[in-house]
Amino acid sequence: MTPTPLQLLQKIRQEDSEQAFRCLFDLQYDRLFRIAFFYLQRDDWAEEVALDVLADLWNNRHSMIIPDNFEHYSMAMVHNAALNLWRREQRFTHESEDSVDASCMGLASVESQAENEELFLVYERALASLPPRCRAVWQMVKEEGRSYAEVAASLDISTKTVDAQMQKAVKILRQEVGEYLHTL
Repeated sequence: MTPTPLQLLQKIRQEDSEQAFRCLFDLQYDRLFRIAFFYLQRDDWAEEVALDVLADLWNNRHSMIIPDNFEHYSMAMVHNAALNLWRREQRFTHESEDSVDASCMGLASVESQAENEELFLVYERALASLPPRCRAVWQMVKEEGRSYAEVAASLDISTKTVDAQMQKAVKILRQEVGEYLHTL
């Protein structure tokens, strides 16, 4: 049974467990990267933010307070780290306002991003609820921008299977995200 992020954080804090940290890293890196990319719209910056957040968890392990909800806690950590990185980068660049806006669309309006955070969490939960192969196909097509043929070759399946998995993912994601939207 895979331990929860909260169980891993407790083990990291209480036992200085590098093994627990590696497990937390493996479980959370992709999610933290996607959240950072949502804000920054740049792979290199998103990678830096995800690694910084995980490094902060390790470096502050003795003094950290274990949160009740790791999803929200890590979302806030990534949001703050992304905002700090964006501000730092803007101080050191001499780009025009237009190119800054184009390169950092995700931070153009902090208020609108805050409103979208909850929807992003709903999407993350819905994505996690997909069957593993279905989730892998969805991420390769929608998040990595691969073609159906590339995904089929990578996973050694037919393009019709890729199409069927995408249809299944759309149905599940639409249902779960739709339920959230109807409650607004």
